[in-house]
Amino acid sequence: MLDYVKDKVLEPYKDLDRKKLRDDLAKLQRDIINENIPVLIMVDGFESSNRGYIINEIVKNLDTKHYKVNVFDKFKDENKDYNYTVNFWRAIPAYGDISVFYRSMYFDLFNDLKIDDNDLKDKIQQLEQHERFLADDNHIVLKFFMDIDEKTQKKNIKDLEEDRFKEFLVSKPDKDQQKHFDKYKKHISKILEMSDFDFAKWNIIPAEDKKMAATMVLSIIIEEIKSQMKAIKENKKKDEEFKFNSKNDKKIIESIDTKQKISKKEYDNIKSDLQDKVGELTYELYKREIPTIILFEGIDAAGKGGTIERLVNEIDPRVYNINPISAPSDAELDHHYLWRFFNNMPKKGHIAIFDRSWYGRVLVERVEKFANEKTWSRAYDEINTMEEMLIDQGVFLLKYHLVISKDEQERRFKDREDEKPYKITDEDWRNRDKWDEYIIAMDDMIHYTSTTKSPWKVISSEDKKFARIEVLKDFIERVEKFLKDE
Repeated sequence: MLDYVKDKVLEPYKDLDRKKLRDDLAKLQRDIINENIPVLIMVDGFESSNRGYIINEIVKNLDTKHYKVNVFDKFKDENKDYNYTVNFWRAIPAYGDISVFYRSMYFDLFNDLKIDDNDLKDKIQQLEQHERFLADDNHIVLKFFMDIDEKTQKKNIKDLEEDRFKEFLVSKPDKDQQKHFDKYKKHISKILEMSDFDFAKWNIIPAEDKKMAATMVLSIIIEEIKSQMKAIKENKKKDEEFKFNSKNDKKIIESIDTKQKISKKEYDNIKSDLQDKVGELTYELYKREIPTIILFEGIDAAGKGGTIERLVNEIDPRVYNINPISAPSDAELDHHYLWRFFNNMPKKGHIAIFDRSWYGRVLVERVEKFANEKTWSRAYDEINTMEEMLIDQGVFLLKYHLVISKDEQERRFKDREDEKPYKITDEDWRNRDKWDEYIIAMDDMIHYTSTTKSPWKVISSEDKKFARIEVLKDFIERVEKFLKDE
Protein backbone atom coordinates (compact mmCIF):
# COMPACT_ATOMS: atom_id res chain seq x y z
CA MET A 1 0.00 0.00 0.00
CA LEU A 2 2.88 2.39 0.72
CA ASP A 3 4.94 1.42 -2.34
CA TYR A 4 3.99 3.90 -5.06
CA VAL A 5 5.33 6.90 -7.01
CA LYS A 6 4.29 9.96 -5.00
CA ASP A 7 4.74 12.55 -7.75
CA LYS A 8 2.52 10.54 -10.07
CA VAL A 9 -0.22 10.36 -7.41
CA LEU A 10 -0.07 14.11 -6.76
CA GLU A 11 0.01 15.19 -10.40
CA PRO A 12 -3.81 15.46 -10.95
CA TYR A 13 -4.15 17.78 -7.93
CA LYS A 14 -1.27 20.24 -8.49
CA ASP A 15 -3.29 22.93 -10.26
CA LEU A 16 -6.35 22.81 -7.98
CA ASP A 17 -7.33 25.81 -5.85
CA ARG A 18 -7.47 24.73 -2.20
CA LYS A 19 -9.61 27.70 -1.14
CA LYS A 20 -12.17 26.89 -3.83
CA LEU A 21 -12.20 23.27 -2.73
CA ARG A 22 -13.00 24.34 0.84
CA ASP A 23 -15.87 26.46 -0.47
CA ASP A 24 -17.11 23.58 -2.64
CA LEU A 25 -17.08 21.24 0.35
CA ALA A 26 -19.08 23.76 2.39
CA LYS A 27 -21.70 23.89 -0.38
CA LEU A 28 -21.74 20.10 -0.56
CA GLN A 29 -22.33 19.97 3.19
CA ARG A 30 -25.73 21.56 2.62
CA ASP A 31 -26.63 18.68 0.28
CA ILE A 32 -25.48 16.22 2.95
CA ILE A 33 -27.76 17.92 5.48
CA ASN A 34 -30.72 18.05 3.10
CA GLU A 35 -30.33 14.39 2.10
CA ASN A 36 -29.77 13.35 5.74
CA ILE A 37 -26.63 11.37 4.87
CA PRO A 38 -23.98 10.83 7.58
CA VAL A 39 -20.33 11.18 6.58
CA LEU A 40 -17.41 9.72 8.54
CA ILE A 41 -13.91 10.93 7.62
CA MET A 42 -10.92 9.25 9.29
CA VAL A 43 -7.60 11.06 9.05
CA ASP A 44 -4.78 8.79 10.17
CA GLY A 45 -1.16 8.42 9.17
CA PHE A 46 2.39 8.29 10.41
CA GLU A 47 3.01 10.20 13.61
CA SER A 48 3.84 13.90 13.07
CA SER A 49 2.38 13.83 9.56
CA ASN A 50 0.37 17.07 9.91
CA ARG A 51 -2.98 15.40 10.41
CA GLY A 52 -4.14 18.30 12.55
CA TYR A 53 -3.43 20.72 9.71
CA ILE A 54 -5.31 18.50 7.24
CA ILE A 55 -8.37 18.31 9.49
CA ASN A 56 -8.36 22.07 9.96
CA GLU A 57 -8.43 22.47 6.18
CA ILE A 58 -11.36 20.03 5.95
CA VAL A 59 -13.56 21.77 8.53
CA LYS A 60 -12.46 25.38 8.03
CA ASN A 61 -15.53 26.47 6.03
CA LEU A 62 -18.07 23.95 7.33
CA ASP A 63 -21.22 24.76 9.29
CA THR A 64 -20.13 24.18 12.89
CA LYS A 65 -23.56 22.86 13.90
CA HIS A 66 -23.19 19.87 11.61
CA TYR A 67 -19.68 18.55 12.12
CA LYS A 68 -17.60 17.25 14.98
CA VAL A 69 -13.94 16.35 15.33
CA ASN A 70 -13.17 13.32 17.51
CA VAL A 71 -9.65 12.60 18.74
CA PHE A 72 -8.59 8.97 18.96
CA ASP A 73 -5.22 8.72 20.63
CA LYS A 74 -5.46 7.60 24.24
CA PHE A 75 -7.86 4.74 24.86
CA LYS A 76 -8.81 3.82 28.39
CA ASP A 77 -7.62 0.38 29.40
CA GLU A 78 -11.19 -0.79 29.99
CA ASN A 79 -11.99 -0.28 26.31
CA LYS A 80 -8.69 -1.33 24.78
CA ASP A 81 -9.29 -5.07 24.65
CA TYR A 82 -12.94 -5.51 25.59
CA ASN A 83 -15.37 -4.08 23.09
CA TYR A 84 -12.61 -2.77 20.87
CA THR A 85 -14.90 -0.56 18.80
CA VAL A 86 -17.03 1.05 21.53
CA ASN A 87 -15.29 4.43 21.13
CA PHE A 88 -15.79 4.22 17.39
CA TRP A 89 -19.54 3.73 17.80
CA ARG A 90 -19.94 6.51 20.31
CA ALA A 91 -18.40 8.95 17.83
CA ILE A 92 -20.20 8.02 14.61
CA PRO A 93 -22.00 10.92 12.89
CA ALA A 94 -25.68 11.68 13.19
CA TYR A 95 -27.69 11.56 9.99
CA GLY A 96 -26.87 14.67 7.97
CA ASP A 97 -23.70 15.40 9.96
CA ILE A 98 -19.97 14.94 9.38
CA SER A 99 -17.68 13.28 11.93
CA VAL A 100 -13.94 13.74 11.43
CA PHE A 101 -11.62 11.40 13.33
CA TYR A 102 -8.15 12.61 14.23
CA ARG A 103 -6.42 9.28 14.00
CA SER A 104 -8.79 6.34 13.84
CA MET A 105 -9.65 3.07 15.48
CA TYR A 106 -6.60 1.67 13.66
CA PHE A 107 -4.28 3.87 15.73
CA ASP A 108 -3.49 1.20 18.34
CA LEU A 109 -2.91 -1.39 15.63
CA PHE A 110 -0.56 0.88 13.67
CA ASN A 111 1.55 1.43 16.78
CA ASP A 112 1.68 -2.15 18.05
CA LEU A 113 4.61 -3.98 16.46
CA LYS A 114 4.20 -6.90 18.85
CA ILE A 115 0.58 -7.72 18.09
CA ASP A 116 -0.08 -11.37 17.34
CA ASP A 117 -1.11 -12.09 13.73
CA ASN A 118 -4.32 -13.82 14.80
CA ASP A 119 -5.22 -10.99 17.15
CA LEU A 120 -4.55 -8.47 14.40
CA LYS A 121 -6.72 -10.41 11.98
CA ASP A 122 -9.56 -10.64 14.52
CA LYS A 123 -9.49 -6.92 15.31
CA ILE A 124 -9.49 -5.93 11.66
CA GLN A 125 -12.39 -8.28 10.99
CA GLN A 126 -14.28 -6.58 13.81
CA LEU A 127 -13.57 -3.16 12.35
CA GLU A 128 -14.59 -4.40 8.91
CA GLN A 129 -17.96 -5.55 10.22
CA HIS A 130 -18.66 -2.27 11.99
CA GLU A 131 -17.65 -0.23 8.97
CA ARG A 132 -19.90 -2.48 6.87
CA PHE A 133 -22.81 -1.83 9.27
CA LEU A 134 -22.40 1.89 8.57
CA ALA A 135 -22.00 1.48 4.82
CA ASP A 136 -25.12 -0.70 4.66
CA ASP A 137 -26.98 2.03 6.55
CA ASN A 138 -25.98 4.54 3.86
CA HIS A 139 -23.14 6.17 5.76
CA ILE A 140 -20.29 7.52 3.65
CA VAL A 141 -17.03 6.25 5.19
CA LEU A 142 -13.79 7.86 3.95
CA LYS A 143 -10.37 6.80 5.24
CA PHE A 144 -7.18 8.78 4.69
CA PHE A 145 -3.60 7.85 5.59
CA MET A 146 -0.99 10.62 5.65
CA ASP A 147 2.18 9.08 4.25
CA ILE A 148 5.52 10.78 4.93
CA ASP A 149 9.11 9.62 4.59
CA GLU A 150 11.52 9.16 7.47
CA LYS A 151 13.33 12.44 6.79
CA THR A 152 10.11 14.47 6.87
CA GLN A 153 8.94 12.82 10.08
CA LYS A 154 12.28 13.58 11.75
CA LYS A 155 12.07 17.25 10.69
CA ASN A 156 8.44 17.57 11.83
CA ILE A 157 9.25 16.12 15.25
CA LYS A 158 12.26 18.43 15.60
CA ASP A 159 10.15 21.48 14.68
CA LEU A 160 7.55 20.56 17.30
CA GLU A 161 10.15 19.97 20.01
CA GLU A 162 11.71 23.39 19.34
CA ASP A 163 8.34 25.16 19.61
CA ARG A 164 7.56 25.80 23.29
CA PHE A 165 3.84 25.99 22.51
CA LYS A 166 3.76 22.69 20.62
CA GLU A 167 6.48 20.56 22.18
CA PHE A 168 3.86 18.71 24.25
CA LEU A 169 2.47 17.27 21.01
CA VAL A 170 5.50 14.99 20.64
CA SER A 171 4.50 11.68 22.21
CA LYS A 172 6.02 8.26 22.75
CA PRO A 173 4.50 6.89 19.50
CA ASP A 174 6.21 9.74 17.58
CA LYS A 175 9.62 8.84 18.99
CA ASP A 176 9.11 5.09 18.65
CA GLN A 177 8.11 5.41 15.00
CA GLN A 178 11.08 7.64 14.28
CA LYS A 179 13.47 5.21 15.94
CA HIS A 180 12.12 2.17 14.07
CA PHE A 181 10.67 3.82 10.98
CA ASP A 182 11.22 0.97 8.52
CA LYS A 183 9.64 -1.60 10.85
CA TYR A 184 6.60 0.60 11.39
CA LYS A 185 6.27 1.31 7.68
CA LYS A 186 6.20 -2.41 6.86
CA HIS A 187 3.78 -3.12 9.72
CA ILE A 188 1.44 -0.24 8.82
CA SER A 189 1.46 -1.13 5.13
CA LYS A 190 0.30 -4.63 6.04
CA ILE A 191 -2.59 -3.27 8.13
CA LEU A 192 -3.62 -0.86 5.39
CA GLU A 193 -3.81 -3.73 2.91
CA MET A 194 -5.83 -5.87 5.33
CA SER A 195 -8.32 -3.07 6.01
CA ASP A 196 -8.69 -1.73 2.47
CA PHE A 197 -12.33 -2.81 2.10
CA ASP A 198 -14.28 -2.37 -1.13
CA PHE A 199 -16.92 -0.30 0.70
CA ALA A 200 -14.40 1.70 2.78
CA LYS A 201 -11.06 1.98 1.03
CA TRP A 202 -7.93 3.74 2.23
CA ASN A 203 -6.77 6.85 0.38
CA ILE A 204 -2.99 7.10 0.69
CA ILE A 205 -1.92 10.76 0.69
CA PRO A 206 1.72 11.83 0.11
CA ALA A 207 2.02 14.37 2.93
CA GLU A 208 5.56 15.76 2.80
CA ASP A 209 3.96 18.98 1.51
CA LYS A 210 1.03 19.55 3.86
CA LYS A 211 -0.70 22.10 1.62
CA MET A 212 -0.57 19.78 -1.36
CA ALA A 213 -1.80 16.93 0.85
CA ALA A 214 -4.75 19.04 2.02
CA THR A 215 -5.63 19.86 -1.58
CA MET A 216 -5.65 16.18 -2.49
CA VAL A 217 -7.74 15.24 0.55
CA LEU A 218 -10.33 17.95 -0.09
CA SER A 219 -10.64 16.96 -3.74
CA ILE A 220 -11.10 13.27 -2.93
CA ILE A 221 -13.69 14.03 -0.24
CA ILE A 222 -15.75 16.07 -2.69
CA GLU A 223 -15.50 13.47 -5.46
CA GLU A 224 -16.36 10.58 -3.15
CA ILE A 225 -19.29 12.28 -1.44
CA LYS A 226 -20.85 13.24 -4.78
CA SER A 227 -20.37 9.76 -6.18
CA GLN A 228 -21.61 7.93 -3.10
CA MET A 229 -24.61 10.22 -2.62
CA LYS A 230 -25.75 9.30 -6.11
CA ALA A 231 -25.31 5.58 -5.36
CA ILE A 232 -27.15 5.93 -2.05
CA LYS A 233 -30.18 7.46 -3.75
CA GLU A 234 -30.32 4.53 -6.16
CA ASN A 235 -29.87 1.99 -3.35
CA LYS A 236 -32.69 3.54 -1.32
CA LYS A 237 -35.08 3.04 -4.23
CA LYS A 238 -34.08 -0.63 -4.51
CA ASP A 239 -34.40 -1.11 -0.74
CA GLU A 240 -37.99 0.15 -0.78
CA GLU A 241 -38.87 -2.51 -3.36
CA PHE A 242 -37.29 -5.40 -1.40
CA LYS A 243 -39.62 -8.04 0.08
CA PHE A 244 -38.53 -10.33 2.90
CA ASN A 245 -39.22 -14.03 2.41
CA SER A 246 -38.96 -15.83 5.74
CA LYS A 247 -37.63 -19.38 5.62
CA ASN A 248 -38.88 -20.05 9.14
CA ASP A 249 -41.87 -22.38 9.32
CA LYS A 250 -41.71 -23.04 13.07
CA LYS A 251 -44.32 -21.68 15.49
CA ILE A 252 -41.85 -21.22 18.33
CA ILE A 253 -43.92 -18.96 20.57
CA GLU A 254 -47.12 -20.99 20.21
CA SER A 255 -45.24 -24.20 21.08
CA ILE A 256 -44.34 -22.94 24.56
CA ASP A 257 -46.35 -24.60 27.32
CA THR A 258 -47.97 -21.67 29.12
CA LYS A 259 -49.56 -23.94 31.74
CA GLN A 260 -46.29 -24.34 33.65
CA LYS A 261 -46.68 -23.14 37.22
CA ILE A 262 -45.06 -23.13 40.62
CA SER A 263 -46.87 -22.99 43.94
CA LYS A 264 -46.52 -19.92 46.14
CA LYS A 265 -45.11 -22.12 48.90
CA GLU A 266 -42.36 -23.55 46.70
CA TYR A 267 -41.65 -20.10 45.26
CA ASP A 268 -41.22 -18.60 48.74
CA ASN A 269 -39.06 -21.54 49.85
CA ILE A 270 -36.48 -21.36 47.05
CA LYS A 271 -36.46 -17.76 45.83
CA SER A 272 -34.21 -16.26 48.52
CA ASP A 273 -31.56 -18.97 48.24
CA LEU A 274 -31.46 -18.59 44.47
CA GLN A 275 -31.16 -14.81 44.75
CA ASP A 276 -28.32 -15.16 47.26
CA LYS A 277 -26.51 -17.46 44.84
CA VAL A 278 -27.01 -14.96 42.00
CA GLY A 279 -25.45 -12.27 44.19
CA GLU A 280 -22.43 -14.46 44.95
CA LEU A 281 -21.87 -15.31 41.30
CA THR A 282 -22.01 -11.69 40.20
CA TYR A 283 -19.22 -10.89 42.66
CA GLU A 284 -17.18 -13.60 40.94
CA LEU A 285 -17.94 -12.05 37.54
CA TYR A 286 -16.80 -8.72 38.97
CA LYS A 287 -13.56 -10.14 40.39
CA ARG A 288 -12.72 -11.74 37.05
CA GLU A 289 -13.56 -8.49 35.22
CA ILE A 290 -16.13 -10.16 32.99
CA PRO A 291 -18.54 -7.70 31.34
CA THR A 292 -22.06 -9.13 31.33
CA ILE A 293 -25.12 -8.32 29.22
CA ILE A 294 -28.57 -9.67 30.11
CA LEU A 295 -31.41 -8.76 27.82
CA PHE A 296 -35.13 -9.41 28.10
CA GLU A 297 -37.70 -9.42 25.33
CA GLY A 298 -41.36 -10.36 25.29
CA ILE A 299 -44.81 -9.11 24.40
CA ASP A 300 -46.27 -6.19 26.41
CA ALA A 301 -47.13 -7.20 30.02
CA ALA A 302 -45.06 -10.39 29.81
CA GLY A 303 -43.46 -9.58 33.17
CA LYS A 304 -40.01 -8.44 32.09
CA GLY A 305 -39.73 -5.70 34.72
CA GLY A 306 -40.81 -7.91 37.61
CA THR A 307 -38.44 -10.67 36.54
CA ILE A 308 -35.53 -8.23 36.36
CA GLU A 309 -36.45 -6.89 39.80
CA ARG A 310 -36.19 -10.39 41.32
CA LEU A 311 -32.99 -11.17 39.43
CA VAL A 312 -31.09 -8.15 40.78
CA ASN A 313 -32.47 -8.42 44.32
CA GLU A 314 -29.14 -9.51 45.84
CA ILE A 315 -26.77 -8.06 43.24
CA ASP A 316 -24.58 -5.19 44.44
CA PRO A 317 -26.19 -2.10 42.84
CA ARG A 318 -22.75 -0.65 42.14
CA VAL A 319 -22.03 -3.29 39.49
CA TYR A 320 -25.21 -3.32 37.41
CA ASN A 321 -27.28 -0.90 35.41
CA ILE A 322 -30.81 -1.45 34.10
CA ASN A 323 -31.55 0.07 30.71
CA PRO A 324 -35.29 0.28 29.98
CA ILE A 325 -35.60 0.70 26.22
CA SER A 326 -38.57 2.69 25.00
CA ALA A 327 -39.20 4.79 21.90
CA PRO A 328 -35.90 6.35 20.78
CA SER A 329 -35.14 9.98 21.54
CA ASP A 330 -34.53 12.49 18.76
CA ALA A 331 -30.77 12.05 19.19
CA GLU A 332 -31.11 8.27 18.97
CA LEU A 333 -33.29 8.49 15.87
CA ASP A 334 -30.58 10.63 14.31
CA HIS A 335 -28.06 7.77 14.53
CA HIS A 336 -27.63 4.18 13.43
CA TYR A 337 -29.97 2.03 15.54
CA LEU A 338 -27.07 0.31 17.38
CA TRP A 339 -25.57 3.63 18.52
CA ARG A 340 -27.69 4.03 21.65
CA PHE A 341 -26.84 0.52 22.81
CA PHE A 342 -23.09 1.02 22.47
CA ASN A 343 -23.55 4.01 24.76
CA ASN A 344 -24.78 1.60 27.45
CA MET A 345 -22.32 -1.28 27.18
CA PRO A 346 -20.97 -2.49 30.56
CA LYS A 347 -17.47 -1.89 31.83
CA LYS A 348 -15.33 -4.88 32.74
CA GLY A 349 -16.86 -6.69 35.71
CA HIS A 350 -20.15 -4.82 35.41
CA ILE A 351 -23.59 -5.91 34.23
CA ALA A 352 -25.82 -4.17 31.71
CA ILE A 353 -29.45 -5.31 31.82
CA PHE A 354 -31.69 -4.37 28.91
CA ASP A 355 -35.46 -4.31 29.36
CA ARG A 356 -36.03 -4.61 25.60
CA SER A 357 -33.02 -4.23 23.37
CA TRP A 358 -31.61 -3.95 19.85
CA TYR A 359 -34.15 -6.59 18.87
CA GLY A 360 -36.66 -3.79 18.55
CA ARG A 361 -35.28 -3.47 15.02
CA VAL A 362 -36.84 -6.81 14.03
CA LEU A 363 -39.90 -6.52 16.28
CA VAL A 364 -41.60 -3.14 16.71
CA GLU A 365 -39.81 -1.51 13.76
CA ARG A 366 -40.89 -4.42 11.57
CA VAL A 367 -44.50 -4.63 12.73
CA GLU A 368 -45.11 -0.88 12.90
CA LYS A 369 -43.27 -0.36 9.59
CA PHE A 370 -40.82 2.13 11.07
CA ALA A 371 -38.17 0.46 8.89
CA ASN A 372 -38.50 -1.02 5.41
CA GLU A 373 -38.17 -4.78 4.88
CA LYS A 374 -34.61 -4.55 3.58
CA THR A 375 -33.51 -2.57 6.64
CA TRP A 376 -35.01 -4.72 9.38
CA SER A 377 -34.27 -8.07 7.69
CA ARG A 378 -30.61 -7.06 7.33
CA ALA A 379 -30.53 -6.61 11.11
CA TYR A 380 -30.64 -10.38 11.74
CA ASP A 381 -27.11 -10.77 10.38
CA GLU A 382 -25.96 -7.47 11.91
CA ILE A 383 -27.15 -8.49 15.37
CA ASN A 384 -25.67 -11.99 15.10
CA THR A 385 -22.35 -10.50 14.04
CA MET A 386 -22.37 -7.89 16.81
CA GLU A 387 -23.23 -10.43 19.51
CA GLU A 388 -20.58 -12.86 18.28
CA MET A 389 -17.97 -10.10 18.42
CA LEU A 390 -19.01 -9.13 21.94
CA ILE A 391 -18.75 -12.74 23.07
CA ASP A 392 -15.37 -13.19 21.38
CA GLN A 393 -14.19 -10.09 23.27
CA GLY A 394 -15.06 -11.77 26.58
CA VAL A 395 -18.63 -10.60 27.15
CA PHE A 396 -21.01 -12.98 28.92
CA LEU A 397 -24.34 -12.59 27.13
CA LEU A 398 -27.75 -13.95 28.17
CA LYS A 399 -30.99 -13.51 26.22
CA TYR A 400 -34.43 -14.21 27.71
CA HIS A 401 -37.75 -14.11 25.90
CA LEU A 402 -40.86 -14.24 28.10
CA VAL A 403 -44.10 -15.66 26.68
CA ILE A 404 -47.73 -15.18 27.72
CA SER A 405 -51.03 -15.95 26.01
CA LYS A 406 -53.23 -13.31 24.42
CA ASP A 407 -55.92 -13.90 27.06
CA GLU A 408 -53.41 -13.46 29.88
CA GLN A 409 -52.18 -10.22 28.36
CA GLU A 410 -55.75 -8.89 28.27
CA ARG A 411 -56.26 -9.85 31.91
CA ARG A 412 -53.04 -8.07 32.94
CA PHE A 413 -53.97 -4.98 30.95
CA LYS A 414 -57.32 -4.77 32.74
CA ASP A 415 -55.62 -5.26 36.12
CA ARG A 416 -53.26 -2.40 35.28
CA GLU A 417 -56.14 -0.12 34.41
CA ASP A 418 -57.59 -0.74 37.87
CA GLU A 419 -54.42 -0.88 39.98
CA LYS A 420 -51.53 0.70 38.01
CA PRO A 421 -53.00 2.98 35.32
CA TYR A 422 -49.60 4.62 34.79
CA LYS A 423 -48.36 1.30 33.34
CA ILE A 424 -50.96 1.06 30.58
CA THR A 425 -51.45 3.33 27.55
CA ASP A 426 -53.73 3.50 24.53
CA GLU A 427 -50.76 2.33 22.48
CA ASP A 428 -50.61 -0.92 24.49
CA TRP A 429 -54.21 -1.66 23.53
CA ARG A 430 -53.55 -0.76 19.89
CA ASN A 431 -50.60 -3.14 19.81
CA ARG A 432 -52.95 -5.99 20.78
CA ASP A 433 -54.63 -5.57 17.41
CA LYS A 434 -51.32 -6.64 15.86
CA TRP A 435 -50.82 -9.63 18.16
CA ASP A 436 -50.46 -12.12 15.30
CA GLU A 437 -47.94 -9.93 13.49
CA TYR A 438 -45.84 -9.61 16.65
CA ILE A 439 -45.89 -13.38 17.20
CA ILE A 440 -44.66 -13.96 13.63
CA ALA A 441 -41.91 -11.36 14.16
CA MET A 442 -40.88 -13.02 17.45
CA ASP A 443 -40.80 -16.46 15.82
CA ASP A 444 -38.53 -15.12 13.07
CA MET A 445 -36.36 -13.29 15.60
CA ILE A 446 -35.72 -16.44 17.61
CA HIS A 447 -35.27 -18.55 14.47
CA TYR A 448 -32.69 -16.23 12.90
CA THR A 449 -30.82 -15.03 16.01
CA SER A 450 -30.68 -18.00 18.38
CA THR A 451 -27.12 -19.09 17.68
CA THR A 452 -24.74 -21.59 19.26
CA LYS A 453 -22.80 -18.79 20.95
CA SER A 454 -25.86 -16.67 21.77
CA PRO A 455 -28.98 -18.81 22.23
CA TRP A 456 -32.39 -17.56 23.29
CA LYS A 457 -33.93 -18.93 26.49
CA VAL A 458 -37.69 -18.85 25.88
CA ILE A 459 -39.73 -19.06 29.10
CA SER A 460 -43.44 -19.11 29.80
CA SER A 461 -44.39 -16.25 32.11
CA GLU A 462 -48.11 -16.98 32.20
CA ASP A 463 -47.31 -17.69 35.84
CA LYS A 464 -44.98 -14.84 36.85
CA LYS A 465 -43.52 -16.79 39.76
CA PHE A 466 -42.57 -19.66 37.46
CA ALA A 467 -40.76 -17.32 35.04
CA ARG A 468 -38.85 -15.58 37.83
CA ILE A 469 -37.59 -18.86 39.26
CA GLU A 470 -36.68 -20.18 35.80
CA VAL A 471 -34.59 -17.09 35.07
CA LEU A 472 -32.83 -17.30 38.44
CA LYS A 473 -32.05 -20.99 37.92
CA ASP A 474 -30.91 -20.51 34.34
CA PHE A 475 -28.70 -17.56 35.28
CA ILE A 476 -27.00 -19.59 38.01
CA GLU A 477 -26.49 -22.63 35.79
CA ARG A 478 -25.05 -20.68 32.89
CA VAL A 479 -22.82 -18.41 34.97
CA GLU A 480 -21.35 -21.42 36.77
CA LYS A 481 -20.64 -23.12 33.45
CA PHE A 482 -19.16 -19.93 31.99
CA LEU A 483 -16.87 -19.43 34.99
CA LYS A 484 -15.79 -23.06 34.88
CA ASP A 485 -14.92 -22.87 31.18
CA GLU A 486 -13.41 -19.37 31.32
